[in-house]
Amino acid sequence: LYDYHGVCDMIYTTCPNYDQGKGFHLHLRTEFVEPTKWSTISSLAVKIGDDTFEAQNNGSYYVNGVANVDLSEGVDFAGHKLRSANRFDQGRLRLLYQIQLEDDSMLEVLVKSPKNDGSSPSSLPNQLEDDSMLEVLVKSPKNDGSRGDRTSLSFQIKGAHEHRNNGGNAFSDCVGLSNSWEEPEEGKYLVGRSGELYEFERAHEFAPEWQVDQDKNDPMLFFKDVGLQLPQQECIKSPILVADHRHLNHLKEADGGAMGRQAEEACSHLSGNTLYDACVFDVLVTGD
Repeated sequence: LYDYHGVCDMIYTTCPNYDQGKGFHLHLRTEFVEPTKWSTISSLAVKIGDDTFEAQNNGSYYVNGVANVDLSEGVDFAGHKLRSANRFDQGRLRLLYQIQLEDDSMLEVLVKSPKNDGSSPSSLPNQLEDDSMLEVLVKSPKNDGSRGDRTSLSFQIKGAHEHRNNGGNAFSDCVGLSNSWEEPEEGKYLVGRSGELYEFERAHEFAPEWQVDQDKNDPMLFFKDVGLQLPQQECIKSPILVADHRHLNHLKEADGGAMGRQAEEACSHLSGNTLYDACVFDVLVTGD
């Protein structure tokens, strides 16, 4: 677990040998959330073989450059199935996209509707299988005027550890922000594109190594090129990367210390854990 805040197109993972050489490539595009300038994912794009899929944090998506095609019956995606369905969870309608990968792993994209939209779960089709997957969650604004009133896109890989523990090697050559398949020497866990090893506290140096670089023949996966790749533009750093403790202390003391107490309470389950400080940092900066 590490933090990086900046704006650019980045390689989350690239696996050239995936699926008998088709390759699996997952790129992220980030943007700043004002006024704090922490970064969030605005788009995610995946490529297998010659096919690409892009999900945006506004709920739009592209399949091979075509916007919002009908996926309800499922379509072929480089020999894998791409399909859509709906869910109803926590009072919100969620539109679901899934790409079936090897060994029961799955790419899942989930778009949340606003609260109280009148949707009824009785109108939804059956849920798709939910085994091991890469899960991407696109949250819509709460529309309640709160600090969290914004869209967001998050994702996780589910089932990767189980796949590996069962002897699978579908992702054995993957590298990127997700790190390498083989864990490097103790105390240095992040492997840069240059091969340099980084401790977690140097994530602000590690992450830019994985900016998409056209000079290194990295593919353009996004439908629109907005100039956030090398060599046109280096990652735009957030001011919070400079470890501005005065700024963080200001956030902690905001509203008579309410923000600080909220962060500490939200992270209390990690008290004594090495992740506690990272949790408090995230809550202070994002407000979530």
